[in-house]
Amino acid sequence: MDSISEERKRGKFRTREFLANNFSFIGFALVVVLFEILTQGKLLGARNMMNIFNDFFTIGLGALGLIFVMSLGELDLSVGAIVGFSAAIGSFAADASLVLILPACLISGLLIGLMNGLLVSRLHVESFIETLAMSFVIRGITTFLLNGTRGIGIAMRVFDGDIIKVATFAVVAVACYILYEYTMFGKHIRSVGSIAEAARQSGVPVEKTKLLAFMLCGLLCGIVGFFCLVRACTASTKTGNAFEFSTLLAVVFGGMPLTGGWPVRFRSALVGSVSMAVITSGMSLMGLSGLTQQIVQGAILIGVVTLSFDRRNAVVIK
Repeated sequence: MDSISEERKRGKFRTREFLANNFSFIGFALVVVLFEILTQGKLLGARNMMNIFNDFFTIGLGALGLIFVMSLGELDLSVGAIVGFSAAIGSFAADASLVLILPACLISGLLIGLMNGLLVSRLHVESFIETLAMSFVIRGITTFLLNGTRGIGIAMRVFDGDIIKVATFAVVAVACYILYEYTMFGKHIRSVGSIAEAARQSGVPVEKTKLLAFMLCGLLCGIVGFFCLVRACTASTKTGNAFEFSTLLAVVFGGMPLTGGWPVRFRSALVGSVSMAVITSGMSLMGLSGLTQQIVQGAILIGVVTLSFDRRNAVVIK
């Protein structure tokens, strides 16, 4: 009887381990099958695949930046505000020269990421509170600057081409993957996310690592801001709205542990972003209103966090 009981325990452990390691892929498969049925086969139709990619493109870029911050065990709730602010600054730069739009967007995102990183790493402000407050500040400044909407030359829409976006995402994703998996910076991030004090005693520059992670996240949000601007050729106070929620849901749905550290897998950003794009596209095809979509996404986030949160490794969520 004891041997049977032990075998059952081992079987349950292997099942839990399998589900934990493949949570993101199982969730993605379920989402695709569910919405393919609910949309009567329209989800994976040729006409809709580009819509899925467009959603994946922006969410994926944001998730790539967010995974560096969340690997530290930190959060960045200002990513949506950074996207909107970067687009606004880019629209002003267009008055001087169209060539300045991209640099303006990138520098704007980088500077806000720098401010976030300094406040979190040097002044030790909790990232949840700091980035939430920063989002309100940046949104307020964006609203003041734009006073509604601000357009740029329609010629900039050429940068919204599929080839450009595919190439951009491929380059950014490969660069982030190499940075995360094969450099000391990537190892330092996960070390800090596991136990910051132990990492410090091992010679890891904790403050510098946090600073660079927030700056990288801000830079990628600047890229998103640029593509949002050239797609609509308009900067609006609504640009980037709820973007922080979409990226957070993407990485968590992709299996990202909120506690950060060594268990984090780079694939969380990619698989989760595809899943999020499918969910968004599927709900749009079903004709759900924006409010209903937010309710569904909120319910999904609660469910995923409940299922995936590892309480044994949770010390403090900052």
